[in-house]
Formats: sequence, C-alpha cells, structure tokens
Amino acid sequence: MIAALILLLAMQVTPELRQQVDAGLKAKAAGDLDGAIRAFKRVAELAPQMAAAHVNLGAVYFDKKDYGNAIPPLERALQLDPNLPGAEAMLGAALLGHGYAARAVPYLEKVHAEDLLGVALLESDRAREAVDHLELALTKRPDDPDLLYYLGEAHQQLSRQAFDRLQRTGPTSARAHQMMGEAMAETGNGEAAERHFQASLAVRPDLRGIHYALGELQLAAGNYEKAEAQFRAEVQIAPGAAGPAYKLGVVLLNRGQLRASIAELKRANELQPGMPETLLELGKALNSSGNAEAAATYLQQVLQAEQDSKLAEAAHLQLAQAYRKLGKSEEAERELHLLQALRQRGR
Repeated sequence: MIAALILLLAMQVTPELRQQVDAGLKAKAAGDLDGAIRAFKRVAELAPQMAAAHVNLGAVYFDKKDYGNAIPPLERALQLDPNLPGAEAMLGAALLGHGYAARAVPYLEKVHAEDLLGVALLESDRAREAVDHLELALTKRPDDPDLLYYLGEAHQQLSRQAFDRLQRTGPTSARAHQMMGEAMAETGNGEAAERHFQASLAVRPDLRGIHYALGELQLAAGNYEKAEAQFRAEVQIAPGAAGPAYKLGVVLLNRGQLRASIAELKRANELQPGMPETLLELGKALNSSGNAEAAATYLQQVLQAEQDSKLAEAAHLQLAQAYRKLGKSEEAERELHLLQALRQRGR
C-alpha cells in the first residue's frame, strides 16, 4: 500500500490517527478490505490535507476493484501531491475500469502503461495511436489474449474508418467496388460480390487481385472452367505471385489436367517455397500422374511442417497411397495408423 508508513512519520500524529493507520494496515494484510476501508476513511477525515491518507484509501478501493469509489480519493491525493508515486497509475486504471477512457489517457501516458493506454486510446476513438501502444505491449506479452483482442479491434476500427472514407470520397472507384465485393463475399453473397468485382474491372482492367477474387467465387461454386479462366487472367497480370499459380494448379488438378497442374504447382512452389498447401497439392497431382516417388518427397515435406492439422491428415493419406504404389507396405500401414491416431485426437 503506497505511502502508508508516511502517515506514521507525520508531525503531531494523534493517538487516534496512529490507531486507525495500524488498524487499516492490519486489515489490509489480513485481506479484510472492508475493514481497511473503514480505517482509512477515518484516517482521511483526521488528516484531510495529507495526500498519503487519500491515496491509501483509494488503493484499497482499487484492490477491491471498486473503481467508482477509488477515483475521488486518488484524485484528491494527486491534487495535494501531484508527484505522489503510484497514484497516477492507479487513477488511470480506475478511470479506464469505470469507463472513463478519455480521462484515463493522460494519467496512463505519464506512467507509460502501454497496455492500458492502448485500450484507453481505442475506447477514445483514437485507434491509430492505440495500435502503436498495443503492439509495443505485445512485444513483452506476445500471447496475451486481451492485448491480441484489443489490437484486432483497433485494426478493425481503422479498417472501418478507411472503408467509410473510401465510400464517401470515391464511391464509384475501382477500389470502392473491390472493398464492397470483398465484404459481400465475406457474408456469402456471391452474386453481389461478383457484380462489384466486375464493376471494379470495368474501371481498372489491370487491377491485381480482382480476377483472383472472382476465381475464388467460381471455385467455391464448383465452376472449375470459369475459375480457371479467372486464375489464368490473374496469373497474366501478376506472374510473380504464388497465390494465383497455386489456385490455377488446384483448378487444373480438379479438371484432370495433371501435367498442366503439376507445372503450375511447381511454379507456385518456386515463387513461395515450402508452403504446405502447395506441397500437398503437388503430392496429390504427382500421385495421380503415377510418379509416386516424387509425390512422397513433397508429402514428407508437408508432414515436416504440419503435424496436427487437416493438411497433415490429407498428407498421411496421400503418402500411404504413394508408399503402396512403391511397394512399401509397412510404410503405408504406418501412415494409415498415424492418420487414424490424428483423427481420433481431433474428435
């Protein structure tokens, strides 16, 4: 408890004041927060001009998470002594905990409480600043669920702000149609999404990502011929991007064009080596083409990167098939046992 002992050193300490300080400290140490509050309330009454009296009362309320009652004594303590150690951190946290985010910001800034400051800024509609502080806090606690949640919220808020501004300033622009198309696709409204993507292409035919998005819509609908056309168009616009090459390879595999599929998937793997999804599809295509040895090589790479995922399940199954084609019965059985164990763990 901050500055409690200072009270005992005050000039002209009365017996009652000393008694109440002792009672408050003992109650706090025993976990009797209500008893500590009663004692420190009396201390504040007996020594109203002593900052330590108010900060101790505020600290007990703070420990009790009674932020509404913690705020007034903490504010009074800082009025009496603006440099009182610990008071600003508690007051900032208490204000934030009670929903007064904007009022909390200056106190949290002074004590460099990056995590709480990020939250306070976010709740004060200052998402851009919040992102910086939340990311800094994450460097110390990278897996903190609260920090990850608030950082996601901050990015979503910025995204909404950018979207709203784009809609206001360029409602008929290619990017506005692209964003609307992506939003419609996210909600499962494929027809509306396609209309917006096509409108985007009408404005900017060479815009990267639009044919890819249209291909995704067609692929989800099982229209492999139309999906192939869209992914081919995207590959022409962005030949150095691995994603379109991978998707084109997947579509060609589904259409039974094994040689062309293998070529695109290998190209995708060269552009972005080691992606488990690409390696798995390569393994499938090579298995189907009769090249079990090459298929096994790629599938083993998948399992080096993935152990407990759906990709791993598919890789075990494909690898078992490849081993059977190679006459390696024991290895095939091992893969099937690993597949069964993985599926049982996932239930």
